[in-house]
Amino acid sequence: MEGLQAHERVMSILVKQIFTRQLKPGDKLPSERQLTKDLNVDRASLRIALKHMESMNVLNIRHGDGIYVRDYMKGASIDFLRILFVQTEQPEGQWLADPYILDEVWEFWCFFLPEMLKLAAKRFTPRNIKSMLAIFDEELANLQDRSRIIELELQSQELVAEIANNIVVILITHTCRPLRKKMIELFYASLNNESIKKHIEIKKDLLRSYMAKDTADRFAFIDQYREILNNNRLSLRKLLLKEPYKE
Repeated sequence: MEGLQAHERVMSILVKQIFTRQLKPGDKLPSERQLTKDLNVDRASLRIALKHMESMNVLNIRHGDGIYVRDYMKGASIDFLRILFVQTEQPEGQWLADPYILDEVWEFWCFFLPEMLKLAAKRFTPRNIKSMLAIFDEELANLQDRSRIIELELQSQELVAEIANNIVVILITHTCRPLRKKMIELFYASLNNESIKKHIEIKKDLLRSYMAKDTADRFAFIDQYREILNNNRLSLRKLLLKEPYKE
């Protein structure tokens, strides 16, 4: 957890323990004195971490009683997932997050991104299309540099959010960035360079066809892109679960 501040390191450790059910809903955390010792952190940093996690609805701090774990499925904010996914791959090669959770994140993105595109469809300008095509061209020029392709894919998604010009969409997109980055990393890890090239060219072809249509017909192309995302999800399932995923 290099590069994290002390309170961020504490949050990462506790989020992992809560997510993996080492700490279950209703469990009482050790005293602050014991936590500072167990987590090798100063009292001030510990309290900052605990207050952050209380604001995320992950912990319940009862003054004079103790600190209790809440059920994250019944009230946690999306920051809970953000902190979980921001962590790096474990040394033994196992992804910290359960593969089924990753699949659920992809399921959300397969729904959210096309709807965001539909919102942006009415506002796309030729300049926007030119910017998007430039991103795709740069992706093709960097097939040997996966980290650059991943960053460009993130940029293209954020450009769509900017064009949609809806504050909720923009803030959700920003909040989900660590999740989106992890998903994209996993997806591209399942492809060779030729498959990545084909994927990018498909995006370019869809965008060119999209511009030649009116708004109603553009929605049909967006639904076609949704199918591409769903196919990506299936590819990712095979990578995560190490076997074909049957519907």
